[in-house]
Amino acid sequence: MKYKLHLDLSSNRLASSTPKEVELKPEQILCNDVHLPDDSFNPHNVRLWVIGNEYGPMGAVWASNEGDAIDELIDQGLADGILIDEKDADDETPRGGNAGEPYNQDYLWMGEVDWDIQRDYLILFKLAEAKGGCLDHLGKL
Repeated sequence: MKYKLHLDLSSNRLASSTPKEVELKPEQILCNDVHLPDDSFNPHNVRLWVIGNEYGPMGAVWASNEGDAIDELIDQGLADGILIDEKDADDETPRGGNAGEPYNQDYLWMGEVDWDIQRDYLILFKLAEAKGGCLDHLGKL
């Protein structure tokens, strides 16, 4: 089973090729800091980001901003599609994750998930269940 996520592209500052909707396997949707749309306490404005490249979406992670989302994607092992070898990196190469790993952002795209409770109720229920169970990703349900 795959989950369809709709993206809000109004604040997208990366590739113009970001799709409006994507399908992800449950294992690709992390539950690292779930904040549901009706959460009254979210001081850091954490939201779900989908990140991909020219081959499609790599994963969805919860973060406060684009940089934190890329860091989380790398740290959780979902960024194989953008990581490059250290010997191919230079001073201009962007780095991410806790280890400062070099990555290629030439075809990188990302977008925030745009929640609609009537449309997305199933995945929202699953995210609430995963949050309550302290699960790493939806694939563990």
